[in-house]
Order: sequence, then structure tokens, then C-alpha cells
Amino acid sequence: MKHILAIILATVATILSVEAQPLRLGERLPSINVDSSVGSDLKLIDKAYACIIFMHSESEPTLQAIKSFTELATPWRENLAIVLITPEQEGFEQEVLSSFTTNDTIVAFDNNFSTFESFKVQHIPFGVVYETRSRRVQWSGSLTQLGERELRNIIKTKSK
Repeated sequence: MKHILAIILATVATILSVEAQPLRLGERLPSINVDSSVGSDLKLIDKAYACIIFMHSESEPTLQAIKSFTELATPWRENLAIVLITPEQEGFEQEVLSSFTTNDTIVAFDNNFSTFESFKVQHIPFGVVYETRSRRVQWSGSLTQLGERELRNIIKTKSK
């Protein structure tokens, strides 16, 4: 009986985890509609890859994860743009960005939550790494789970 219960729980957990991850590797990005310096759909990014990070400035764990990620991503800054998407209004970004290690982080405002909804964001910090030319997803998940090895493999593999 315990084995049957364990199998049922494992099956339910698998189903729920699949539903919680709407983005699949290699698929095109969902629609993006934000206010940013790189266009409402982020098509003006001039780097080979971009990492979108869904965030809120009042979430201390999110800010800490972003700070750690920007430090981790420093070796790939020539090829990787970092875009912070927030539902907040403009005005907070200078204070928040001053705590990060790079000056070229892009802040985008999703004032009507349409981009949060199209990406089905259920937690922050939620990250998506994609190839900017093809707009195909290379990685997605909790930003705290994106490590140096994964980032190196994405950029090294795709740049050959």
C-alpha cells in the first residue's frame, strides 16, 4: 500500500512540475510587451543572448539572487544582456541598479502584467535565457538554479 501511495504522489508531483514550467527549451519566447530602452518586445538587444529576470524591488531574496547572478555572469557580458522585468512603475531603478556590479543592466516595466502572464511567472526571481536572433529559449527556471556551468554551456555551445 505504501508503494502505491508513493507512486501516486510521484506521478502527481511530476504532473504538477510539468504544468509549472510553461517554457520548453528550443521553443520561441512568448509575447513580450514592456516599456524599455530596447523596445517593447526587447528586439533591440544587441547581444547574442539575453537573460530575462522577472523581479520586484521589494523582494530581498530576489535582489540578492540578481546580484549573485550579475557577478556570476560577468565573464559573458560581451554576449549576454541582462533584462530585469518588473510590474513596478518607473523611478526605482537607479537605486536598485546601483547595488549591482554592472552598469548595462536593462530595466523593463510590465505595467499591465501581460508579460508576466504570457511567461506564466509563478515565482520570482524567474529567469529565461534565450538566443536573441532566433528568440528561442535556452534555459528557464528559478534564477537561483542557473549556475556557472549551465551558463557556460549555453553560450559556449551556441557560439560555435
